[in-house]
Amino acid sequence: MEERIKLKEKVQHGTPMFPINVYENLFWYQSNYLLPHWHDEFEIIYLEKGLASFSIDGQEYRLLPHQFLFVNCGSIHSGKAIDSPEAYAIVFNLNMLITSEPDICKTKYLQLIERRKQLVPSFVEDSYLRDVIFNLIEVWKKKEYGYELYIKSNLFMIFYHLFNKGYIVDSSFNREFNSKLEKIKAALDYINLNYSNPLSTEELSKITNLSKYYFCRLFKEITHLTPIDYINKFRVEKAIELIKNTNLSISEIAFEVGFNNVSYFIKIFKEYVGMTPLQYKKKDII
Repeated sequence: MEERIKLKEKVQHGTPMFPINVYENLFWYQSNYLLPHWHDEFEIIYLEKGLASFSIDGQEYRLLPHQFLFVNCGSIHSGKAIDSPEAYAIVFNLNMLITSEPDICKTKYLQLIERRKQLVPSFVEDSYLRDVIFNLIEVWKKKEYGYELYIKSNLFMIFYHLFNKGYIVDSSFNREFNSKLEKIKAALDYINLNYSNPLSTEELSKITNLSKYYFCRLFKEITHLTPIDYINKFRVEKAIELIKNTNLSISEIAFEVGFNNVSYFIKIFKEYVGMTPLQYKKKDII
């Protein structure tokens, strides 16, 4: 259990006093792709302009302008830009709405969401929720005095509406899927920690206690990528970080992120980013 806790995403969303952040640029670099990932925080994705598709726990959703998605705590999600999307992600720790004192809001509603006993449906068409989410983002951008009160009250209103209108669903019937999800999350965590070392589907399948064939099938079913595709794409992301933040050579970066063949690294990088690592480096300098 201790090891499992260490593998969780270590990104601090917001501050300890106000654990929420609104991210404005979801799609990075030239790839227009958001790799599959997970975190304990709840997330709301809102599309202001353009077109984008998202995958949440293996289900695909294509968003039009002013549509939104809910990402439950611990869900695996990814995204793909289709047509110049302007997308926002509201990521927050549910603890910001939960007191340490005896609290009916905590025990009757929010802890059930936090612990995945009940789930918010990923896609809801509801004009009230759309307006509350939009207003939250606008107030976040301006950050006028007292904005924290408005943000927190809007989050309460979102959950009030979801419970009051009967959108919330019980997750107990889907224990088998939740078990599968945990296995893929364990594989993602292992890759994220060991991407600089040699990795194989055999190794990953052993970690998840699944056969190689079933592991590969389940991984693709939930992430829409093969394990090798995910490993390569994750390594390219790490390579871009090194290109932008270090003076390492392209060869040094290739080996640093786990590629043992520089030509293969360049090939994969170009497929994902649309240019070679050297071209990207020169562009970044300019």
